[in-house]
Amino acid sequence: MSGTVRELLTWAAAQVRTMEKPLGSNKNPYAAKAGHANGQAWCATFLVAGWKINKVPLVAGTDTAFTPSMQAGFKNAGKLFNSPRAGDVGFLFDKDLGRIAHVFFVERVEGDFVKSIEGNTNLDGSRTGVGVFRHSRRWTGGATMIRGFGRPDYKSVGRGSALRSGVPTVSLARVVAAAKKDAPGPDGATSFPAEVRVVEAALVAEGLLSPAFAKDGSFGTVTIKAYAQFQRKLGFTGKDADGIPGMDSLKRLGLKHGFRTAA
Repeated sequence: MSGTVRELLTWAAAQVRTMEKPLGSNKNPYAAKAGHANGQAWCATFLVAGWKINKVPLVAGTDTAFTPSMQAGFKNAGKLFNSPRAGDVGFLFDKDLGRIAHVFFVERVEGDFVKSIEGNTNLDGSRTGVGVFRHSRRWTGGATMIRGFGRPDYKSVGRGSALRSGVPTVSLARVVAAAKKDAPGPDGATSFPAEVRVVEAALVAEGLLSPAFAKDGSFGTVTIKAYAQFQRKLGFTGKDADGIPGMDSLKRLGLKHGFRTAA
């Protein structure tokens, strides 16, 4: 793990449906990895564990299980923003407690909503719960209870393929070449693994590819099948939905999942 936003989100996606044992105990598998006490509310612990496992440099003051303190850490570091980005931390305000009471990873941004991966929640999106689940939360407008987005210090990706913001750039020519070479090649063949992994992570976030196939960097038959499903979701048919990326579909995948597209 090298501390990139895509690696963090790929890891987080693989945690979905991980549950407390026993249910209702707050006993979770992330406390030891985060270095936090087990048996307490663990939404922030889930985030810290993710950063440490994926070697994301911690922002000062954010290595905490107390959500208001985590928000303060980002704010003091000048890394608390009003608009979200994939990989950010969302802070949810609770009226009854009168403070920040829940945190989550932003998996992607879709208009007025963020798609999130959250620990210590339930299927109904409650601020405390029994497992890791995906949710959709409104981030803008009067109805939102989200109070800012913390931005971790994710590392950049690859030689010249990433911006200082840690957002990778995927070359259409490279991933097309990989799809045409890796699939008919020997099992596990890789041509441009760094950029293929970015596309695979986005397909995982779309729910079209198993996380088990999102780390090998091979644009093999399973990835081609998943990409073809994405093309069909966009309304493409025939040769335009054959699993070989095109500029339109790749740009739209990148806009949803935090990478830039080049020719």
